[in-house]
Amino acid sequence: MKIRFDSSDRRQSGRDGGIKVRYGPARRAAFRLRWYLILLLVASPVIYFLYSLISDQVSTEVPAMIWYPQHQLLARVPGFVESMEVEPWDRVSRGDVVVVQRNPELEGKLRQVEDELAKSRERVAYTRREQGADLDYRIGLLEDNLGDVRDHEGRLVRLIERGSASQGEVMPVRTERARIEERLAELEGERQRLPQADSVETWPDTLQIRYDQLQSERSELEQEQTLLVKEADLDGVVTELLTEPGQFVTVGTPLLRYSGTRLRIVAYIEPRHLERRIVPGREVSLVLPDRTQLRAVVRDTVGAANRLPAELRTGIGDGQSAVPVIVEPEEALPEVWRVDRLPVRVNF
Repeated sequence: MKIRFDSSDRRQSGRDGGIKVRYGPARRAAFRLRWYLILLLVASPVIYFLYSLISDQVSTEVPAMIWYPQHQLLARVPGFVESMEVEPWDRVSRGDVVVVQRNPELEGKLRQVEDELAKSRERVAYTRREQGADLDYRIGLLEDNLGDVRDHEGRLVRLIERGSASQGEVMPVRTERARIEERLAELEGERQRLPQADSVETWPDTLQIRYDQLQSERSELEQEQTLLVKEADLDGVVTELLTEPGQFVTVGTPLLRYSGTRLRIVAYIEPRHLERRIVPGREVSLVLPDRTQLRAVVRDTVGAANRLPAELRTGIGDGQSAVPVIVEPEEALPEVWRVDRLPVRVNF
């Protein structure tokens, strides 16, 4: 037996109990859309995986950071900080005075050396005066004696001419005159060789040796004193003062920290991309925070793989390793983006 159900009251989406329902078709469409959304939600991990796989083969955007190398200015001699000539965020140029130190012990040693040098000159000048006076006195006596001998010799010569004296009488007088003249010449030479305060070469050997030692010591102290005035080693911006006036610092104590004007852009790349993509000279795109892109070039890799810097961590995949890669833009960055530790992106 064949049974067929064909009733005019068969249920329809737009009717309920023979009454037309206005929202029936819309409800059926919403039911179908809900199933589509559920299907899309279930399939989204697969779609995302396929998209990531294809996108990773085409290009990769990795985190990067702008670095200004930080430098510390160290004390090279001990002393008290007398003044700080700069403030944080001041721009300095190479050779600018930034810190002035003072070392009382060094100043005392330098004064002591200067005093001893002055006393050496005074000692030489006193010796010259004393010895010069003695020589002048002795020379004066010999000159008077020489005058008497010459007068006596003259009288004997006149007597010989008149025949009243012989040559034997005048010979001892002439011998005495020659001896006095020789002694006078010796004393005159000694007077000329007296040490002069402004000519160290004329000083006695012992004084010359001591003078040279003092000169060498003074040069060392003056050289050490010049190190008390600290100058900037290169152009940059002062970021932090590490000491204050009145503080005593030793050799190697950091005085201040400042950054150079030459920045570095370091991108952090997963190790799996290195061999396949990252080679020196490769052109990449530098993506600034406003999504402006600049052309850049890979220069070199730096160090071993490590975790991302704290400023670049987002909480997703922070434990993965990344290799620092130096990227150099082909044109200068706009001044507004020349900020230390500014996060940017690099598209490979």
